[in-house]
Parts: sequence; C-alpha cells; structure tokens
Amino acid sequence: MLYVGLPNLLVRVLRIGVLWRGPVEDKVVALTFDDGPDPRYTPRLLDVLDGAGVRATFFVIAEKAARQPEIIRRMLAAGHDVQVHGYRHLPVPLLSPGRTVEQVRGSARLLERQFGIRTRLYRPTWGLLNLVTLVSAACRSHRLVTWSIMVGDWRVTPPAVLQERIVGRMHPGAMIVLHDSDETWGAQPGAPDSVIAMLPELIAGLHRDGYRFQTVSEWAGPGRNRA
Repeated sequence: MLYVGLPNLLVRVLRIGVLWRGPVEDKVVALTFDDGPDPRYTPRLLDVLDGAGVRATFFVIAEKAARQPEIIRRMLAAGHDVQVHGYRHLPVPLLSPGRTVEQVRGSARLLERQFGIRTRLYRPTWGLLNLVTLVSAACRSHRLVTWSIMVGDWRVTPPAVLQERIVGRMHPGAMIVLHDSDETWGAQPGAPDSVIAMLPELIAGLHRDGYRFQTVSEWAGPGRNRA
C-alpha cells in the first residue's frame, strides 16, 4: 500500500507535487503527446502542428527515440518540447526501485547524449507512480507532470467525438494528453489516425475561442531544454 497506494493518492487524486495544468487566469492550453515517437504517426502529427504554427510537448519513450532520431531532431528543429515518459513503456507501480530510477535517469541520459536535450519534466507511463518516484533524487530531478484533460484517444474513436470531448472539458490552463503511438498495452491499432484527423479543426476552434498554445516547459518555469 505504501509503495504504490500513497504516491498515487497524493499525485493522481490530491494533485500534490505535480504539474497538471497551466495558468488558470489566462486562456492558454498545452497539447501533449505520449508514447512516441512512432514512424507511422508522429511525422504526420508534426505536419499538422507545423501547418497550424503550434508547438506541443512530447513525452517520449527513450528507447523509441533512439530508434527514430530523425523524428526527435525534427521536433527540436520546430521548437517542440521533448521530455521524459520513460525508457520503456513499463508499469511503474510494478517496478523495483532500480528500474524505477532507470525510467527517468536512463531516459534523461540518452536524450542528452544523443540529442543534447536537458530534460526536466517526467510524465510516468499511464500516469502511475510508486514511492521511489517521489523520494529518489534521480526521479526528483524531474518535475512530475500529469494532465487535466484525457479523452480515451487510445481507442479508435471518430475524430468529431474526440474533439467534442476535449471542447466539453476545455478550461484556461488546460493540459491535454493525446497519444502518437498505438503500441502500448490497451491501445487499439490505428487509434492515432483519429487524433491526427481531429487536430486541425480542434486547433482552429481553440484559436477562434481566443486560446493560445504553449508548451509545458513554459509553465514549469525557468530552465533550458537544450544543452
């Protein structure tokens, strides 16, 4: 209970010690994407973001980033925010202390060594924690991040339905989590296609409503994302 229950109660339920939204006094929103990079989906997603002039935050799996370096370099060249989701997509509550630390420290080292990125944000896989995530110095070197809007986009869903769910929950400082991979346990094949199809109208609609898009690093305070 202490190893898994307490940290998830503090972070996921009480939202203590976690960045889960931005400034509520301003109409700003952050688009965030988990589980990539994926060569089938992420380049198309980047095309949409480039066309709309929007920068997003990508919480990447380091092992995938090492296999798809050209996608990470494209993200950085476009000014996107690249941060840690884990070395592999593993359930953190089931990990030993050593493997928990490696999810953060190993990812950060790989991303800095290969791409010159000094990461400082960590969104645990599935947003789940264990006690080591909260108390170890290696994990505490990165600020914990969750989200304020999640819409079940890992299941194949009509784009209009995804957009309706997001708009219905929209609020100033919203942090939206979406996914640019369908390889995670529980994800349905092809689900990111709906996300990509939905994004242009979502972005246009939020712009019409007066929202500005920012990265999560902009909300986290001073710091550098590049070495």
